Amino acid sequence: MITLRFGVADLAKTRFVVSPLDHLMTGAARLGVHQCVGLRSERWWRGVRRHVPYRSGRFLDLVNASTMGVPSFMAADLDAVRRQLTDELDAVLAVPQQAVEQDLAMFGSERELPTVLARLRDDGTRGLREVSDGAWALFRSCLAPDWPEIRRALEADIAARARIAARSGVGAMLDALHPKAVWRDEGVLECTLADLEGTVELGGRGLELRPNYFLQHGIGLLAGQDRQSLLMHPVGFTAAESPQRPPTVDGLAAVLGPARARVLRAVACGPCSTTELAHRLGVTPPSASAHATALRGAGLIVTRRQGKQVRHTLTEVGQDLLLDNPAPPVSA
Repeated sequence: MITLRFGVADLAKTRFVVSPLDHLMTGAARLGVHQCVGLRSERWWRGVRRHVPYRSGRFLDLVNASTMGVPSFMAADLDAVRRQLTDELDAVLAVPQQAVEQDLAMFGSERELPTVLARLRDDGTRGLREVSDGAWALFRSCLAPDWPEIRRALEADIAARARIAARSGVGAMLDALHPKAVWRDEGVLECTLADLEGTVELGGRGLELRPNYFLQHGIGLLAGQDRQSLLMHPVGFTAAESPQRPPTVDGLAAVLGPARARVLRAVACGPCSTTELAHRLGVTPPSASAHATALRGAGLIVTRRQGKQVRHTLTEVGQDLLLDNPAPPVSA
Protein backbone atom coordinates (compact mmCIF):
# COMPACT_ATOMS: atom_id res chain seq x y z
CA MET A 1 0.00 0.00 0.00
CA ILE A 2 1.21 3.50 -0.90
CA THR A 3 0.18 6.20 1.57
CA LEU A 4 -0.12 9.79 0.33
CA ARG A 5 0.04 12.37 3.11
CA PHE A 6 -1.90 15.60 2.54
CA GLY A 7 -1.40 18.94 4.19
CA VAL A 8 -3.82 21.85 3.98
CA ALA A 9 -1.99 23.23 0.93
CA ASP A 10 -2.18 19.81 -0.78
CA LEU A 11 -5.95 19.68 -0.42
CA ALA A 12 -6.21 23.18 -1.89
CA LYS A 13 -3.97 22.29 -4.86
CA THR A 14 -5.54 18.94 -5.71
CA ARG A 15 -6.94 19.26 -9.24
CA PHE A 16 -8.34 17.27 -12.15
CA VAL A 17 -6.32 16.98 -15.35
CA VAL A 18 -7.45 15.79 -18.80
CA SER A 19 -4.54 14.11 -20.61
CA PRO A 20 -4.68 12.94 -24.25
CA LEU A 21 -1.31 11.19 -23.82
CA ASP A 22 -2.62 9.13 -20.89
CA HIS A 23 -5.47 7.93 -23.09
CA LEU A 24 -3.20 7.18 -26.00
CA MET A 25 -1.11 4.95 -23.73
CA THR A 26 -4.01 3.20 -21.98
CA GLY A 27 -5.85 2.74 -25.27
CA ALA A 28 -2.75 1.11 -26.78
CA ALA A 29 -2.06 -0.98 -23.65
CA ARG A 30 -2.82 -4.65 -24.10
CA LEU A 31 -4.74 -6.58 -21.48
CA GLY A 32 -2.18 -9.36 -21.28
CA VAL A 33 0.47 -6.85 -20.17
CA HIS A 34 -1.49 -4.24 -18.20
CA GLN A 35 -4.22 -5.61 -15.96
CA CYS A 36 -5.78 -2.20 -15.19
CA VAL A 37 -7.16 -1.71 -18.70
CA GLY A 38 -10.37 -3.47 -19.61
CA LEU A 39 -12.93 -4.42 -22.21
CA ARG A 40 -13.60 -0.84 -23.31
CA SER A 41 -9.95 -0.47 -24.32
CA GLU A 42 -9.95 -3.86 -26.05
CA ARG A 43 -13.07 -3.02 -28.05
CA TRP A 44 -11.67 0.37 -29.09
CA TRP A 45 -8.39 -1.21 -30.16
CA ARG A 46 -10.14 -3.82 -32.29
CA GLY A 47 -11.95 -1.04 -34.09
CA VAL A 48 -8.85 1.03 -34.87
CA ARG A 49 -6.01 -1.45 -35.20
CA ARG A 50 -6.32 -1.72 -38.98
CA HIS A 51 -5.60 2.03 -39.10
CA VAL A 52 -2.47 1.88 -36.90
CA PRO A 53 0.42 3.51 -38.80
CA TYR A 54 3.73 1.71 -39.12
CA ARG A 55 5.63 4.64 -37.62
CA SER A 56 3.79 4.22 -34.30
CA GLY A 57 5.59 0.91 -33.66
CA ARG A 58 8.24 2.35 -31.33
CA PHE A 59 5.57 4.00 -29.17
CA LEU A 60 3.46 0.82 -29.01
CA ASP A 61 6.49 -1.26 -28.09
CA LEU A 62 7.34 1.14 -25.28
CA VAL A 63 3.80 1.10 -23.85
CA ASN A 64 3.70 -2.72 -23.77
CA ALA A 65 7.33 -3.45 -22.93
CA SER A 66 6.78 -4.43 -19.29
CA THR A 67 4.09 -5.46 -16.84
CA MET A 68 5.63 -2.88 -14.48
CA GLY A 69 4.03 -0.13 -16.53
CA VAL A 70 5.33 2.75 -18.65
CA PRO A 71 8.42 4.81 -17.72
CA SER A 72 7.46 7.78 -15.57
CA PHE A 73 9.03 10.31 -17.97
CA MET A 74 6.04 9.65 -20.24
CA ALA A 75 3.76 11.36 -17.68
CA ALA A 76 3.95 15.02 -18.69
CA ASP A 77 4.46 17.50 -15.83
CA LEU A 78 2.61 20.62 -17.04
CA ASP A 79 0.60 23.45 -15.51
CA ALA A 80 -2.42 23.27 -17.83
CA VAL A 81 -5.37 21.14 -16.70
CA ARG A 82 -6.91 20.81 -20.21
CA ARG A 83 -3.89 19.66 -22.17
CA GLN A 84 -3.02 19.35 -25.83
CA LEU A 85 -1.12 16.29 -26.98
CA THR A 86 1.49 18.46 -28.67
CA ASP A 87 2.31 20.12 -25.34
CA GLU A 88 2.60 16.76 -23.59
CA LEU A 89 4.88 15.36 -26.28
CA ASP A 90 7.06 18.48 -26.15
CA ALA A 91 7.45 17.86 -22.41
CA VAL A 92 8.54 14.28 -23.13
CA LEU A 93 11.12 15.48 -25.66
CA ALA A 94 12.50 17.89 -23.06
CA VAL A 95 13.28 15.09 -20.56
CA PRO A 96 17.08 15.01 -19.89
CA GLN A 97 18.91 11.84 -20.87
CA GLN A 98 19.97 11.29 -17.26
CA ALA A 99 16.31 11.25 -16.17
CA VAL A 100 15.49 8.75 -18.94
CA GLU A 101 18.27 6.43 -17.77
CA GLN A 102 17.18 6.71 -14.13
CA ASP A 103 13.58 5.83 -15.00
CA LEU A 104 14.59 2.88 -17.15
CA ALA A 105 16.83 1.52 -14.39
CA MET A 106 13.64 0.77 -12.43
CA PHE A 107 12.79 -1.93 -14.99
CA GLY A 108 15.81 -4.12 -14.23
CA SER A 109 19.53 -4.48 -14.77
CA GLU A 110 21.13 -3.84 -18.14
CA ARG A 111 21.00 -7.54 -19.01
CA GLU A 112 17.31 -7.87 -18.00
CA LEU A 113 16.05 -4.65 -19.60
CA PRO A 114 13.44 -5.25 -22.36
CA THR A 115 14.89 -4.62 -25.82
CA VAL A 116 12.79 -1.56 -26.61
CA LEU A 117 13.76 0.06 -23.30
CA ALA A 118 17.44 -0.73 -23.82
CA ARG A 119 17.29 0.88 -27.27
CA LEU A 120 15.61 3.95 -25.81
CA ARG A 121 18.34 4.26 -23.19
CA ASP A 122 21.06 3.97 -25.84
CA ASP A 123 19.46 6.17 -28.52
CA GLY A 124 19.01 9.22 -26.31
CA THR A 125 17.22 12.18 -27.91
CA ARG A 126 16.69 10.34 -31.19
CA GLY A 127 14.85 7.54 -29.37
CA LEU A 128 12.50 9.99 -27.63
CA ARG A 129 11.81 11.68 -30.96
CA GLU A 130 10.80 8.35 -32.52
CA VAL A 131 8.48 7.61 -29.58
CA SER A 132 6.95 11.10 -29.80
CA ASP A 133 6.46 10.91 -33.57
CA GLY A 134 4.86 7.48 -33.21
CA ALA A 135 2.46 8.74 -30.54
CA TRP A 136 1.39 11.68 -32.70
CA ALA A 137 0.84 9.42 -35.71
CA LEU A 138 -1.26 7.01 -33.64
CA PHE A 139 -3.35 9.85 -32.23
CA ARG A 140 -4.12 11.36 -35.64
CA SER A 141 -4.98 7.99 -37.22
CA CYS A 142 -6.84 6.30 -34.37
CA LEU A 143 -7.75 8.36 -31.31
CA ALA A 144 -8.52 11.81 -32.76
CA PRO A 145 -11.93 10.79 -34.21
CA ASP A 146 -13.07 9.51 -30.78
CA TRP A 147 -11.39 12.14 -28.63
CA PRO A 148 -14.28 14.69 -28.55
CA GLU A 149 -16.69 12.05 -27.21
CA ILE A 150 -14.12 10.74 -24.72
CA ARG A 151 -13.40 14.29 -23.54
CA ARG A 152 -17.12 14.85 -22.92
CA ALA A 153 -17.21 11.71 -20.76
CA LEU A 154 -14.18 12.96 -18.81
CA GLU A 155 -15.69 16.42 -18.29
CA ALA A 156 -18.93 14.86 -17.04
CA ASP A 157 -17.00 12.69 -14.59
CA ILE A 158 -15.01 15.68 -13.33
CA ALA A 159 -18.18 17.73 -12.87
CA ALA A 160 -19.81 14.94 -10.84
CA ARG A 161 -16.78 14.57 -8.58
CA ALA A 162 -16.47 18.34 -8.17
CA ARG A 163 -20.03 18.35 -6.85
CA ILE A 164 -19.06 15.75 -4.25
CA ALA A 165 -16.10 17.89 -3.19
CA ALA A 166 -18.26 21.01 -2.94
CA ARG A 167 -20.95 19.21 -0.95
CA SER A 168 -18.88 16.94 1.32
CA GLY A 169 -15.25 18.05 1.04
CA VAL A 170 -12.16 17.01 -0.91
CA GLY A 171 -11.60 14.00 1.37
CA ALA A 172 -15.03 12.57 0.55
CA MET A 173 -14.38 13.09 -3.16
CA LEU A 174 -11.01 11.28 -2.92
CA ASP A 175 -12.64 8.43 -1.01
CA ALA A 176 -15.18 8.01 -3.84
CA LEU A 177 -12.57 7.74 -6.62
CA HIS A 178 -12.09 3.97 -6.50
CA PRO A 179 -12.22 1.12 -3.93
CA LYS A 180 -8.41 0.91 -4.10
CA ALA A 181 -8.03 4.53 -2.95
CA VAL A 182 -9.28 5.02 0.63
CA TRP A 183 -9.32 8.38 2.45
CA ARG A 184 -8.55 8.48 6.16
CA ASP A 185 -9.60 11.30 8.48
CA GLU A 186 -5.99 11.87 9.54
CA GLY A 187 -5.33 13.32 6.10
CA VAL A 188 -3.93 10.38 4.15
CA LEU A 189 -5.02 8.58 0.99
CA GLU A 190 -4.18 4.86 1.05
CA CYS A 191 -3.65 3.44 -2.45
CA THR A 192 -3.49 -0.31 -3.02
CA LEU A 193 -1.19 -1.11 -5.96
CA ALA A 194 0.01 -4.73 -6.17
CA ASP A 195 2.74 -5.26 -3.54
CA LEU A 196 4.05 -1.69 -3.49
CA GLU A 197 4.65 -0.14 -0.08
CA GLY A 198 5.67 3.30 1.07
CA THR A 199 4.68 6.76 2.25
CA VAL A 200 4.84 9.93 0.18
CA GLU A 201 4.59 13.47 1.58
CA LEU A 202 2.91 15.57 -1.09
CA GLY A 203 4.85 18.56 0.15
CA GLY A 204 2.32 21.27 -0.66
CA ARG A 205 2.21 20.43 -4.37
CA GLY A 206 -1.16 18.69 -4.19
CA LEU A 207 -2.31 15.76 -6.31
CA GLU A 208 -3.26 15.53 -9.98
CA LEU A 209 -6.38 13.43 -10.51
CA ARG A 210 -6.52 12.05 -14.05
CA PRO A 211 -9.84 10.41 -14.99
CA ASN A 212 -9.29 7.81 -17.69
CA TYR A 213 -11.89 6.41 -20.09
CA PHE A 214 -9.94 3.22 -20.89
CA LEU A 215 -8.88 2.35 -17.33
CA GLN A 216 -11.35 -0.06 -15.69
CA HIS A 217 -9.82 -2.49 -13.20
CA GLY A 218 -7.70 -0.36 -10.90
CA ILE A 219 -5.81 2.87 -10.43
CA GLY A 220 -2.42 4.15 -11.53
CA LEU A 221 -0.15 6.20 -9.30
CA LEU A 222 3.02 8.16 -9.95
CA ALA A 223 4.26 9.64 -6.69
CA GLY A 224 7.55 11.49 -6.27
CA GLN A 225 9.21 13.99 -3.98
CA ASP A 226 10.39 16.28 -6.81
CA ARG A 227 7.18 16.62 -8.82
CA GLN A 228 3.44 16.78 -8.34
CA SER A 229 2.11 13.27 -7.75
CA LEU A 230 -0.65 11.99 -10.02
CA LEU A 231 -3.38 9.39 -9.65
CA MET A 232 -5.14 7.91 -12.67
CA HIS A 233 -8.61 6.51 -12.02
CA PRO A 234 -11.54 5.10 -14.07
CA VAL A 235 -14.44 7.34 -14.98
CA GLY A 236 -17.70 6.63 -13.16
CA PHE A 237 -20.59 4.74 -14.74
CA THR A 238 -22.81 7.77 -15.28
CA ALA A 239 -20.09 9.64 -17.12
CA ALA A 240 -18.77 6.86 -19.28
CA GLU A 241 -21.38 4.32 -20.07
CA SER A 242 -24.89 5.60 -20.55
CA PRO A 243 -27.36 8.14 -19.25
CA GLN A 244 -29.67 5.26 -18.43
CA ARG A 245 -29.85 3.64 -15.03
CA PRO A 246 -27.63 0.63 -14.27
CA PRO A 247 -29.34 -2.67 -15.09
CA THR A 248 -31.43 -4.22 -12.33
CA VAL A 249 -31.43 -7.66 -14.01
CA ASP A 250 -28.29 -9.58 -14.96
CA GLY A 251 -28.87 -10.37 -18.63
CA LEU A 252 -25.66 -12.38 -18.80
CA ALA A 253 -26.77 -14.67 -15.98
CA ALA A 254 -30.15 -15.11 -17.69
CA VAL A 255 -28.39 -16.52 -20.76
CA LEU A 256 -25.43 -18.41 -19.27
CA GLY A 257 -26.62 -19.06 -15.74
CA PRO A 258 -25.27 -17.26 -12.66
CA ALA A 259 -22.23 -19.52 -12.18
CA ARG A 260 -20.91 -19.24 -15.73
CA ALA A 261 -21.66 -15.52 -15.83
CA ARG A 262 -19.36 -15.20 -12.79
CA VAL A 263 -16.71 -17.29 -14.54
CA LEU A 264 -16.80 -15.15 -17.69
CA ARG A 265 -16.49 -11.96 -15.63
CA ALA A 266 -13.61 -13.49 -13.67
CA VAL A 267 -11.72 -14.26 -16.89
CA ALA A 268 -12.35 -10.65 -17.97
CA CYS A 269 -10.20 -9.50 -15.04
CA GLY A 270 -7.15 -10.79 -16.93
CA PRO A 271 -5.68 -13.94 -18.48
CA CYS A 272 -5.50 -16.69 -15.86
CA SER A 273 -4.71 -20.34 -15.31
CA THR A 274 -7.37 -22.76 -14.11
CA THR A 275 -5.96 -22.57 -10.59
CA GLU A 276 -6.04 -18.76 -10.64
CA LEU A 277 -9.58 -18.83 -11.99
CA ALA A 278 -10.65 -21.15 -9.17
CA HIS A 279 -9.07 -18.77 -6.64
CA ARG A 280 -10.90 -15.77 -8.10
CA LEU A 281 -14.21 -17.62 -7.88
CA GLY A 282 -13.66 -19.41 -4.56
CA VAL A 283 -14.33 -22.83 -6.10
CA THR A 284 -12.28 -25.98 -6.68
CA PRO A 285 -10.01 -26.25 -9.76
CA PRO A 286 -12.11 -29.13 -11.24
CA SER A 287 -15.23 -26.96 -10.99
CA ALA A 288 -13.45 -24.01 -12.60
CA SER A 289 -12.14 -26.29 -15.34
CA ALA A 290 -15.65 -27.61 -16.10
CA HIS A 291 -17.05 -24.09 -16.43
CA ALA A 292 -14.10 -23.01 -18.59
CA THR A 293 -14.68 -25.99 -20.89
CA ALA A 294 -18.34 -24.99 -21.35
CA LEU A 295 -17.46 -21.35 -22.09
CA ARG A 296 -14.74 -22.44 -24.51
CA GLY A 297 -17.23 -24.64 -26.32
CA ALA A 298 -19.53 -21.63 -26.67
CA GLY A 299 -16.73 -19.58 -28.20
CA LEU A 300 -16.61 -17.09 -25.30
CA ILE A 301 -13.09 -17.88 -24.09
CA VAL A 302 -10.00 -19.39 -25.62
CA THR A 303 -7.46 -21.55 -23.80
CA ARG A 304 -3.78 -21.68 -24.76
CA ARG A 305 -0.95 -23.64 -23.22
CA GLN A 306 1.99 -21.76 -21.75
CA GLY A 307 4.63 -24.15 -20.48
CA LYS A 308 3.01 -26.51 -18.00
CA GLN A 309 -0.07 -24.33 -17.54
CA VAL A 310 -3.02 -23.30 -19.64
CA ARG A 311 -4.19 -19.67 -19.81
CA HIS A 312 -7.80 -18.63 -20.33
CA THR A 313 -8.64 -15.36 -22.12
CA LEU A 314 -11.79 -13.85 -23.57
CA THR A 315 -12.59 -14.08 -27.25
CA GLU A 316 -13.98 -11.07 -29.11
CA VAL A 317 -17.46 -12.62 -28.78
CA GLY A 318 -16.99 -12.94 -25.03
CA GLN A 319 -15.79 -9.34 -24.75
CA ASP A 320 -18.79 -8.03 -26.68
CA LEU A 321 -21.19 -10.12 -24.59
CA LEU A 322 -19.81 -8.62 -21.37
CA LEU A 323 -19.88 -5.07 -22.70
CA ASP A 324 -23.51 -5.45 -23.73
CA ASN A 325 -24.49 -7.04 -20.40
CA PRO A 326 -22.95 -5.09 -17.50
CA ALA A 327 -23.37 -6.54 -14.04
CA PRO A 328 -26.15 -5.01 -11.94
CA PRO A 329 -25.09 -3.20 -8.76
CA VAL A 330 -24.66 -5.35 -5.66
CA SER A 331 -27.35 -4.76 -3.06
CA ALA A 332 -26.13 -3.44 0.28
